[in-house]
Amino acid sequence: MNDLLAAFEDSRVLLDHGMPVAVSTHHAGTLVLTSGRIVACNPLTLPPRPLPGAHQLALLALDHREPFSRAVAPGRYPVVLSVIRTRRRPNEASARELIAMSMVRFEDGRPVRWELAARGSRSARALRPNLRYGYRSDPDITAFLDADVVERISDRSRQLVETFTEDGAPAWSSTALMLEPKSGANVVAFSSGTFAPASMAQREYSSWWGLAADGRPVCLVTDLQRLDLPRPASPDDAGARLSRVRELMGHLRYGEAEMRGRALREIGGYGGEAREAVGVLIGRILAHESDSAEREYAAAAIARICAEAPEQVEMIARALASGVKGEPLDALLRAVGTIAICSREPRLFQSIAERILTVLLQRLDDGDRNIQGALKEFVWDLGEHRPEAWELLVRLLRTGDLELRVAAASRLSHSLSPTHREAALEALANILINEKMELELRVAAANTLNDFPSLSAPARTALWNAASSKEPLLAWYARDLLRQHA
Repeated sequence: MNDLLAAFEDSRVLLDHGMPVAVSTHHAGTLVLTSGRIVACNPLTLPPRPLPGAHQLALLALDHREPFSRAVAPGRYPVVLSVIRTRRRPNEASARELIAMSMVRFEDGRPVRWELAARGSRSARALRPNLRYGYRSDPDITAFLDADVVERISDRSRQLVETFTEDGAPAWSSTALMLEPKSGANVVAFSSGTFAPASMAQREYSSWWGLAADGRPVCLVTDLQRLDLPRPASPDDAGARLSRVRELMGHLRYGEAEMRGRALREIGGYGGEAREAVGVLIGRILAHESDSAEREYAAAAIARICAEAPEQVEMIARALASGVKGEPLDALLRAVGTIAICSREPRLFQSIAERILTVLLQRLDDGDRNIQGALKEFVWDLGEHRPEAWELLVRLLRTGDLELRVAAASRLSHSLSPTHREAALEALANILINEKMELELRVAAANTLNDFPSLSAPARTALWNAASSKEPLLAWYARDLLRQHA
């Protein structure tokens, strides 16, 4: 039987990536739960609401601020750490100690079964199989706390960072901080090393309920993904997941603001299985009553879904083509621009970038800075191996936005087509010889010429003219390029 409690047996020898390690247990503190609804998270990434314009990376997994769907009786419960001692490496003075798992103990005894901990109001049966439902801990700080005080943890962020210092000994450390003196609610946090290596920082820490025969929680274990223990299997219930997605869509359509917020944080986690929700999510972005936070959450959810169901991007394209402006436009652009971050196959994003670029080019005359900025970003997302991308770049050479022309010309310098390169060189030459242009753009055009293996006659003529410019910086660039292409 898969039993995660093996990690909490003192003096037991287990395997850490194939290497034998000794296990020891340590008391990290007593967790005070006022409501019994537990949150396990990285406490440094728990803003009460996403800030407008926040980086999408910070929003992609914000459902980890939700408490687990199971609750326990309010009370005081010990938090135990499973610490492993690794072998000493040749360049290290001593062996390292690292936290492998953590556990909140609700009662004595061993559980008879394990259940992957779901969050919010979702059922464990609605979780997708073969995925870890946790959070990324970077920096390497993990915490348990009650949902009643989750909004207060950001007030102690600085203290948490200062507590887990790189000079601490042993390598791991833990602390318990009071969050609400009246009720005694606190946070028990720990770190296996302040700033974890990239390989560890990218791991997602899942949590498991250890349940008694009657289903009551015996313990809650958070797995830091170090030990080679077999993990309990999760059910594969596609029907339960689809039912949950449709339930969440109902919340998005008719629920109150708080219910909509929870649905927005959860629905993206179903990936391509939530493809039919994209239209509803776009509707939330376009709705007049939606605030900035709702739009940010909706954008993150759309990105996670479209990463697995890229055909749904056509709905975003239609919304963009409808003339949407302002904050909804910005949210749609952030959604489509984040798909590549979520995608397991980044090359699939090339066709998405081409589709969105085509729509935005039709709206370039709107003069909207959001559109112009998005176009510049999408230029660098185009795959050079696709003929469709080259043609879009050639179209960008004819736009009125000079920065876009320079960016497109730089990408076209890699084209194997002489026609493409000639068009790009001509566009750059026209910018370079126009003395009414801003100096920064003319310098950028001159610098971009350096990307081309050879220069056309118009480009050389433009450089000769620029070499005698009264602007020292432009003249220096031009003379240097002429020497390189002599």
